[in-house]
Amino acid sequence: MNKKKWTTLFIRYGKEEAAEFYALHKDQMECTTVSGPMEGLTMIKVREHAQNSLFYLGEVRVTETKLRHGKEIGLGVVKGDEPELSTALAFIDLCFKTDQFTDTLNNILSDLEDRETEAVHKKTQEILRTKVNFDMMND
Repeated sequence: MNKKKWTTLFIRYGKEEAAEFYALHKDQMECTTVSGPMEGLTMIKVREHAQNSLFYLGEVRVTETKLRHGKEIGLGVVKGDEPELSTALAFIDLCFKTDQFTDTLNNILSDLEDRETEAVHKKTQEILRTKVNFDMMND
């Protein structure tokens, strides 16, 4: 699973799971804090399709944390003011890069994927329930 996918799953559906994982395993892996959690601003780039060019839509406030284990650096960036989640995501990124606790993480991610599927299905059902049937309007 790529970093974008697992980061999205943890941010949308598994904030508590990320914090619990970090609390359980932070003492089992020696890591040092490079920076953070620090607040900052990040520019948001958007592609304008008419001219196929990039432009900056605006800024968003983020919380960023960097952790180091050996030569590897784990990065956690979260929108808003969430230092605990940022630190947990940096630790999880470091675990994937150093191939530690990946079995546990994959089990958690499997549960989060199921939760995502269920949420998407529920949202789809809500949308379909409000869908207008125009054939019935002609009668």
